[in-house]
Amino acid sequence: MKEINEIQNRIKNKKRNIKSTSNKKDVNKIKPFFIKLFTVIIIFLVFTILVKNNTSIKNKIYKYVYTDNISFAYLKKIYNEHIGNILPFQDVFVTKKVFNEKLEYKKLATYNKGVKLTLQDNYAIPIIKGGIVIFVGNKDTINKTVIIQQSDGIDAWYGNLSNINVKLYDYVEDGKIIGEASNNELYLEFQKDGVSIDYKKVLK
Repeated sequence: MKEINEIQNRIKNKKRNIKSTSNKKDVNKIKPFFIKLFTVIIIFLVFTILVKNNTSIKNKIYKYVYTDNISFAYLKKIYNEHIGNILPFQDVFVTKKVFNEKLEYKKLATYNKGVKLTLQDNYAIPIIKGGIVIFVGNKDTINKTVIIQQSDGIDAWYGNLSNINVKLYDYVEDGKIIGEASNNELYLEFQKDGVSIDYKKVLK
């Protein structure tokens, strides 16, 4: 009987230890959430006070927002690096890349301000560099088009698409499938601040 009581006590102690460890883990997950949340609130309040009380800063922000080309993809990259997701349980929802292939083509020819690539049949087109989808629709001469504002500030135009796999304002990572090319021909153009740049600087 004494041995049975000892075993029961040991089991109870183990349960208590497990519960206590579990509570500590929950606290450790919640604490960073509140730190990040308060950091964002403080930055927002300081920013608001500066804008309200300083005309010079207000004019600079107005110029930057209304006249300059803002790279939202770059801002998101900086945010993820320094602040990250403020949700305390983001580790539970980790997603893994299942496809990370480089764009391959059989033939390349210059076309308008970009290039036209000849691809294999039914080729799933991977995104060259991740960023934010800022346009999905039709463009003259290149049909169905997706424009991605890359994290490096370059706008990548993917034209002559079919079976498009992304939506407007999606944040997409390197290698994500954007869709397929109509008649196995993909049109690519790259711009920075509205000016076309040489495809050789991007397409490697």
